Amino acid sequence: MVFVGPGRPLECWDGEVAEPGPGAVLVRVVTAGVCGTDAHRLDGDLPDPGHPVTFGHEGIGEIVGLGEGIATDHWGVAVRPGDLVYFAPSGAAPAAAPAMGWPPPADLPNPAAFEDYATLPPSNPFTKIEEGTDPDAVIAFGCAMPTALGGLARLGGVKPEQNVVVQGCGPVGLSVTLLSGLALARHVIVIGDPPNRLAAASALGATTTIPLAGTTVEDRRGLVFELTKGRGADAVIECTGRMEAFDEGMNLLADDGRYVVLGIYSGHGTVRLDPVQVNNRNLAVIGSLGPSAFADYRTTVQLAQRHGERLRFADLITHRFGLRQLEGAIDVARRGEAIKAVVIPSLDS
Repeated sequence: MVFVGPGRPLECWDGEVAEPGPGAVLVRVVTAGVCGTDAHRLDGDLPDPGHPVTFGHEGIGEIVGLGEGIATDHWGVAVRPGDLVYFAPSGAAPAAAPAMGWPPPADLPNPAAFEDYATLPPSNPFTKIEEGTDPDAVIAFGCAMPTALGGLARLGGVKPEQNVVVQGCGPVGLSVTLLSGLALARHVIVIGDPPNRLAAASALGATTTIPLAGTTVEDRRGLVFELTKGRGADAVIECTGRMEAFDEGMNLLADDGRYVVLGIYSGHGTVRLDPVQVNNRNLAVIGSLGPSAFADYRTTVQLAQRHGERLRFADLITHRFGLRQLEGAIDVARRGEAIKAVVIPSLDS
């Protein structure tokens, strides 16, 4: 599926599938996750590349061809045709664009996931999914889990008995919720909507959920301070993508608190920030774009191996679409209707 410009329908292009070159891997895409970034692309919130491109940065594929010199995944685990791998376009450093650029030109073999076959260049890390691990349990968090892992690494981690507030309960917020619970935080308080996402947050480790609907900023602040015995949150993690979340989140912090911005990465806007309060209360604001290391992708697979069945990660996938239905898949993600929407090319068969 090809993006030809904001406000224009996606186009479905057909082409020959090329054999992988040296060090490259050819995969048949089994499932591709839909991310909020995809809606931002269609809506024109991201820079227009100015030429037709393919996209989709959350993919699981079955290896169908290995280029010369490639016999293992990025971690040295042997792979062969038929193995499933989790891949995401990555460059020379975490959060950097691949050498060929992102999103890649539609007329070249590339690692985009919204296509039947993806070609992973030598610079593109991928992780084998061992037999017995449900691939749905991996893609259910897509790029959200590496993003959450990167944010918590830049925070310095969540410590046992700390109080954590998570703003937002989309895939990134749910990932942070899971990780905070596994880190034995005293309180994991999740603020968001709709009810099905809040229910998922509870299943993944939230100790309290607070709906946006029917509550005010003052109501939510009162609940957080009541639960934390007047102290506030040691860490507030923004996972909403909404500018107004910043001011509310900063006002939920305890002294020495840390505010991590994970979701507000596109668009334009300003927020108020009182530097006297930042100084006098020893607060910190931490920006975080994407994973902090390639290992965050491997950790995502390991979390699915260890906890996916017990915590029913696969149940987070609420909507499945064929490749030609990509615009519909992105639309349900844009509206927040889905917990997780995925594209399965074989559904078009």
